[in-house]
Amino acid sequence: MLERLRSLAVVIEEGSVNRAARRLGVAQPTLSRHIQSLEQELGAPLFERGPWGMRPTGFGFFVRDTFAPLLQQYDRARADAFAYVQGRQQQLRVGYLGLAASRFLNPALAKLRRDFPGLRILPFDLTPLEQLKALRSGGLDVAMVGQEAGALGEDFYRRTVARLGVAVVLPADHPLAGAPTAKLAALSRDRFVGVDDDAVPGRNAWVVGLCAKAGFRPRFVARTANVQETFALVAGEGAVALLPDYLDGQAPAGLAYVRLADAWARWDLQVLRQRGKAMPAAARLVELLGS
Repeated sequence: MLERLRSLAVVIEEGSVNRAARRLGVAQPTLSRHIQSLEQELGAPLFERGPWGMRPTGFGFFVRDTFAPLLQQYDRARADAFAYVQGRQQQLRVGYLGLAASRFLNPALAKLRRDFPGLRILPFDLTPLEQLKALRSGGLDVAMVGQEAGALGEDFYRRTVARLGVAVVLPADHPLAGAPTAKLAALSRDRFVGVDDDAVPGRNAWVVGLCAKAGFRPRFVARTANVQETFALVAGEGAVALLPDYLDGQAPAGLAYVRLADAWARWDLQVLRQRGKAMPAAARLVELLGS
């Protein structure tokens, strides 16, 4: 229908079927068939026909004006699609974990903008599960998740951004709150705040695995959907929580942040993208994050 609507608009603009046919690069009979087919579909004449030629009816002007925004939108989208394929205009949709953005993602994006001056970057602060779903559905080009969620994305290209240590968030009055470091085994009698598996799949299993290496099984008293809820429950329940060491030692009032001394306590920040040939900006961002 778009082709027929464009034929209508050009015939009205040119005031002549012959001139419109030349402009559109089609034969005059073909153009006439486009107009007739559109009239049949819409159920009313778009032109008055007579010895003088063809004159638009009021309905013809109405249809042209009504569908003009649709044609303009199509033309813009088509131009953007060609520009995307040719690398002249791109947008990059990036999912990330909020706490990891300033330390890892933002510096990489600054370099990426220098490499791709016309690139439009669309960042999305999403949970790991939301990122995986969006990557699978085509809603994201690049995702930044932890190793526990990354293990669920085996169908994606995966690269480690950083290998971080692990820290424990404690109530400010916890016996270990003032220590520079602590062994995970020292927390065997504490209660742990876990996470909602629907938000961060695999995180609780990661905590259980670390605690198993330390010789105990953690007792979870609650499961949260985000870091802010975790902080609130640590303070409110007098519990503890294990987090990747990307907070730079900063903890909210009423809490303490102590790094684990166990060398085997590690957490990987990973970047994911679709397998196969990636758009240049996505491939470059993965490279920058992994360097």
